[in-house]
Amino acid sequence: MNEKLFESTKLAQLDYALDSWQSLCYVSTWDAFLAQSVFEWSRVFRDGTKVKFGKPSGSYTMLARVKGFPAYCSTAGIVYSAFEINGLPNPNERLNPNWTIPLGLRPTTTTGRFIDDVNQVYLHQPNANRIDIYSLETGVKVGEIVHNTGEYFVSLSWVQQGQVAGMCKTSGKVCIMDYLSSDPQVLGTGNIGPFKVAAYDTAFKLFVTIGTDHKVRVYNGELLPTGLSAPVFTPVTVSGINANEVKVRLTGQGGEPLAGWWVNWELEDVGGGIIGSLDKYGTPTNAEGYASNLYIGPDDGSTGQCKIKASVVLP
Repeated sequence: MNEKLFESTKLAQLDYALDSWQSLCYVSTWDAFLAQSVFEWSRVFRDGTKVKFGKPSGSYTMLARVKGFPAYCSTAGIVYSAFEINGLPNPNERLNPNWTIPLGLRPTTTTGRFIDDVNQVYLHQPNANRIDIYSLETGVKVGEIVHNTGEYFVSLSWVQQGQVAGMCKTSGKVCIMDYLSSDPQVLGTGNIGPFKVAAYDTAFKLFVTIGTDHKVRVYNGELLPTGLSAPVFTPVTVSGINANEVKVRLTGQGGEPLAGWWVNWELEDVGGGIIGSLDKYGTPTNAEGYASNLYIGPDDGSTGQCKIKASVVLP
């Protein structure tokens, strides 16, 4: 699970009791978030402070765009940019001049969409387990990402070049996904807990949410190691001269595997000297969280014991 770093005591409370939050987007020029409800546009800060500055009009639906800025889709399927100063729709800059988005592919307040006008692609969710990638130039589907969360991402937010974060409001599941490579796929998963609206904070690599209780919560954008298993040999019996595989597993707070972390290996003397050797001093964890090494038994017939020590290399 992604570590919760902060929970506000201030409430990002809507002015109208029957109103509800619909979208949230990080705006880098403010270093704050643009929150849209049925009846208001507001700036929301990480500490929970909310400043209302307008009322939505023109039946625009917000969607995420590259570099974290919002974009807006009209009822005619035309996507417009946002003014950098106030984050509101700019009707003079159309982002999809070559392809008007058909009704079935347009963004809604329950299923997030994403537009990358720089690389000319549009991300749409046809079901709760997949994202389809469309060319903005032709409207042709050019790829897909299978994530199998079983729930729609209510928010798709820009992370960095070619990557988006998908966030599920009911389960709190999150996925970091690549959409520009020849093989688009999920790069990492986590969980931030349920929310009403959410966005990715590109300045500090954080997930920021507004809950049904109107509290703002901030989560670490990267899963942090919580548990590292003891080294296990395969086969279990270790013999001299042979190279014996030894591995450990790195997991997060929720027991999820952590990939791409480096594990440092060393042999420790327990009273009889160092016996044998290790093939590598450091190895990375794979998609299942395992890091493996080879222990090479002594070739001089010596016997005894020593200890293998594995530790996580923190960035």
